[in-house]
Amino acid sequence: MGTFAWRNLMTRPLRTALALVGLSIPILGVIGLFSVSGGVRNMVGDTLSRVEGVMVVRENAPSPVFSDLPADVGDKLWKVPGIREVAPEIWKIAPAVEGRTLVGTFASKGMSSIFDQPVIQGQDITAHSKLHSAVYPRAVREKGEGRFLEPGDKGKPHVVISRKLAKDFAGKEGKSKQVGDTINIGGQPYKIVGLYETGSILLDVVIVMDIESARKLLKFPDGIVSSFYVETKDPSRNEEVSKTIERTIANIDSRSMNEFMSNFGALMGQLDKFLLMTVSLALLVGVVGIINTMLMSTTERFVEFGVLRTNGWSQGNILSLVTLESAYLGLLSGVVGSLLAIFAVSVANQFLSGGIRLTLPPWLFALGVGLSLVTGTVGGLYPAWRAARLVPMDAIRLGSH
Repeated sequence: MGTFAWRNLMTRPLRTALALVGLSIPILGVIGLFSVSGGVRNMVGDTLSRVEGVMVVRENAPSPVFSDLPADVGDKLWKVPGIREVAPEIWKIAPAVEGRTLVGTFASKGMSSIFDQPVIQGQDITAHSKLHSAVYPRAVREKGEGRFLEPGDKGKPHVVISRKLAKDFAGKEGKSKQVGDTINIGGQPYKIVGLYETGSILLDVVIVMDIESARKLLKFPDGIVSSFYVETKDPSRNEEVSKTIERTIANIDSRSMNEFMSNFGALMGQLDKFLLMTVSLALLVGVVGIINTMLMSTTERFVEFGVLRTNGWSQGNILSLVTLESAYLGLLSGVVGSLLAIFAVSVANQFLSGGIRLTLPPWLFALGVGLSLVTGTVGGLYPAWRAARLVPMDAIRLGSH
């Protein structure tokens, strides 16, 4: 029966091809969207894994950029057991860089400018030089050029930027900024003393400078900082120390990177549900396409079904035949959709940067093929039932008209 069902599909190649397109595109959407979701998860996970300390911000602040804390919170943090170093920081969206503002960048680049917008990080150089897990000094040493900020840079217009920013704000001849060049920030020239590279779209937008230089540039109030980066004596106790900080000091959030990842995972879980609901509409269209294809197929074959019934085929045999044909159609659509996804992901990865890499784990293929098989089978149930319930002579009579 399986061979018979397959042959029936192949005898109507155009109709079968159109049904394949109608269902394989939604399957491509399912696999593609979950691949993007997985790529973002991996990128954020890789980024957070590099930050080994605890971030202390104002209570309910979504990020340090939107946080402000009294500088004397640092003294309170030092009194919490298990803390090795406390480093105050200032974070804010950068003013115009090389004459380009957020509004102008958004007009030219659209939504992608949100991820490209430079951010100023002002560091207490003395405190940060004592950190063991600082991301940017390591990024300068491993893949960068020049040097990181030193005590001699205090109060001076010196900055460390990423290779990405150096390229984004290249000179008139299109040449990337180099160590020793200047970059205009907020109408003031700053000397580039180092270039770093992390490979993460979330980290490579940061311009690092001395905290007092940042305060002056951003007109940040004295006695206020954005956040504190805290290192513990035992990194395995970060969660415990973080909870102690929140119990000890009022109106702050102390977040370990595990907590950041957990919150992000919950957010992505909600996004995955939304994506699945969206793609479900496309799958519904695919079901309708399968029903239409199989209804047309069964209507044209009433004589065939009548002859089969008169030769001993039961209603169950007819039901199984038509359902098997639609299941084959669903399975084939899943395979085609998966092959299209492989091609689309390989092409997309050629153009993606910033640490985002789309992947296609085996479970994603299983999900796509499984959904397609179920969709095809469900779509064929009604046409199969309609074909099976016909009386043999009625089927021959209807088919002959």
